[in-house]
Amino acid sequence: MWEHLRERYYLCGRNKKHRNMKITIITKECKTKDKNATTKANLCFRLRDKDVDLKVRSDIEVMLDYWDNDALSYRRTKKVPSDEQKKVKVLVQTIITALSEQYNSATADVAWMKNVIDKCVYPISNPAEELTTVASRMEQYITEHPMSPKSALVYKPTIKKLQRYEAYKREIEGEEGFTLYCETIRPEDYLDFREYVINEYIHYNDYPEFYEQFNLGMHPPKQMSSTQIIGIMHHLRIVGHWCIKMGFTKNRSCDAFTIPAAVQGTPFYLTIEERDKVYNENLHNKPELEVYRDLFIFQSMVGCRVGDMFSFTKDNIVGDILQYLPHKTMRKRSQTVSVPLTTKAMEILKRYDGKQEKLLPTKQVYQYNEGIRAVLRECGINRMVTILDTVTGKEVQKPICDVATSHMARRNFIGNLYKKVKDPELVSSMTGHVNGSRAFARYREIDEETKVNLVNLIN
Repeated sequence: MWEHLRERYYLCGRNKKHRNMKITIITKECKTKDKNATTKANLCFRLRDKDVDLKVRSDIEVMLDYWDNDALSYRRTKKVPSDEQKKVKVLVQTIITALSEQYNSATADVAWMKNVIDKCVYPISNPAEELTTVASRMEQYITEHPMSPKSALVYKPTIKKLQRYEAYKREIEGEEGFTLYCETIRPEDYLDFREYVINEYIHYNDYPEFYEQFNLGMHPPKQMSSTQIIGIMHHLRIVGHWCIKMGFTKNRSCDAFTIPAAVQGTPFYLTIEERDKVYNENLHNKPELEVYRDLFIFQSMVGCRVGDMFSFTKDNIVGDILQYLPHKTMRKRSQTVSVPLTTKAMEILKRYDGKQEKLLPTKQVYQYNEGIRAVLRECGINRMVTILDTVTGKEVQKPICDVATSHMARRNFIGNLYKKVKDPELVSSMTGHVNGSRAFARYREIDEETKVNLVNLIN
């Protein structure tokens, strides 16, 4: 991988015990799509001795047009600030000295060399402190930061992708010792990781032997939606901010790259007529579907999240009112949500009174989603809706019974209520949203009827 570098320049670092050891400094031009940008290059260090040949690209960037390769410093120029010129010159000499003094032919490897260079480039307050990987800090975050077990599980796939990415860079792209450290990670590293995530399903097919070591089995990488990719990048930024807050690093590169906003499709939900058709459907000969139907209708009547619904007990019912603290926002805002129970909701509760420990039967979320779709098919609720294909970014038409999930029950509640009262603050008081929440807009659609009624107010 070093043969294509722009130029090579040599400087020897001597070690009394290893007189044949030599340190080579090479410039590798930085890639950029901006043709008018100043040409920059990374300084790459190569250490050679008998049976030793180590290569590491440093994070030191220099402007090639003003860089003196013989002196390993900048020529006299006003284009580069004098402080920067002095800093780079001293830094290069510091690295050469550190490598020379700490070199041991019996133990030297790429990880050691990278660690020595990074400690010179990014000096830390405690010299004895070791660099920590991004993956290990993420593990620490989900262990020490208050969060639900369900939230912690969301970070696990991101950690595994980070580990596969590092191995891919080392074994497939040939970057020996490549590791992402919290103290040294750069904005371009985040973007490169994002490209890997986008293309991992392709890499999996191109390098099957490489991926065998990860025992992916029945869960090979698949093409990810833009929303999933955005979520992964948010994980990295959240952990980066946490590391800064905890004093683990001063590296703020997590703020130096852009995460685009997730593109949301037009919300779809059942009309009141469709909902009532499902409620009144005779499913006595299919008791399993009957349970899924009751769960779905109850959730549509109270607008809670599925995780909250499966946690309800009799203690959450006060008279004819459901009261609960939404788990998702409990740690940020402990505000009780109160929802008056409709006659349909009360009737469903009576069917299951005393039959289980919780207020209602509980299911795995994936089973519940499959059950909802089966119920809608059984009831003939199959009108076409427009959804956004998050992988292609294009709108596609699907029967509503094929794309329904537990979250649609929440939209059933919010969307139909909003059509009746046109008051987002009143509706959000029963859903757990903060007043003025941007997230609330995802659950409702301002349809043509609403617009007509609105302009008629000034007719």
